[in-house]
Amino acid sequence: MFLYKFYMFLFSLKVATCNCHSEIKRSNFQAAKAQYTITKTGTLPVCINENSGLANAWQENYYWTHNDGGGNAELYMIDKRGYVFDTLLINDAVNIDWEELTKDNEGNIYIGDFGNNNQARKDLCIYKHKNNKTEKITFRYADQTEFPAQKRVFDCEAFFWHGGNLYLFSKDWSKKHHTKLYMIPDKAGDYTISPQDSVFLKSPVTAADISPDGKEFALLSYGKIYTFEISAGKIDFSKPKGCIKVGRNQMEALNYINNTDFIMTNEQRKIYTVVKK
Repeated sequence: MFLYKFYMFLFSLKVATCNCHSEIKRSNFQAAKAQYTITKTGTLPVCINENSGLANAWQENYYWTHNDGGGNAELYMIDKRGYVFDTLLINDAVNIDWEELTKDNEGNIYIGDFGNNNQARKDLCIYKHKNNKTEKITFRYADQTEFPAQKRVFDCEAFFWHGGNLYLFSKDWSKKHHTKLYMIPDKAGDYTISPQDSVFLKSPVTAADISPDGKEFALLSYGKIYTFEISAGKIDFSKPKGCIKVGRNQMEALNYINNTDFIMTNEQRKIYTVVKK
């Protein structure tokens, strides 16, 4: 217990003192923290002790979330205070390592069961759920040929839906710090996916979302939010915008509240809003 608390102290210190200097220099971001106010709004209940995803629920200002790997195959509807209002059972699904949530324009919920810390999984999948019906999208990385991979670049905790496709962002545990972008159709099937683009981000990516107007997307890391402009509907890293230092321990989930503001959560069950001034 002492060693764990000491490790978490060191980790929290590292996150609190991180900055955007590397991303500004190497990836052309602009420092944007001064443009935002970060406020703690609530705490998740103990039953959601390892939340790892956020997506809009049926009602405005309510969100679906879930527990990480090994939790029940169900979603919890919460507000920004962390109060639980509903539970949604995801039938025909197993929570091996659920890491992320997203929704499409027709109300389908997508659950990313693609956590791959050990770089060895051959059962990566995404569950597509609506009206008590669950379909399965399975996939593999075309650029992974070893199981487990020697290079720790085949983990994923972040994706969102846009225009009939799902966009996945890798969590790079290597010293190169290159986040890769993959694309996969939103229809049930078995796919082999190849990287579409990559960008240097010093902090490992843990969540992603797209703005309601489709003009921007954001990636969350343990200590920062990175925003990118979307031009002509194309999702890529060609137009980096802001790097927002957020700190706040081990950040795990992110969702746009509107076109400029965010709600985010961490593994310590805290909920925050990030609001543009």
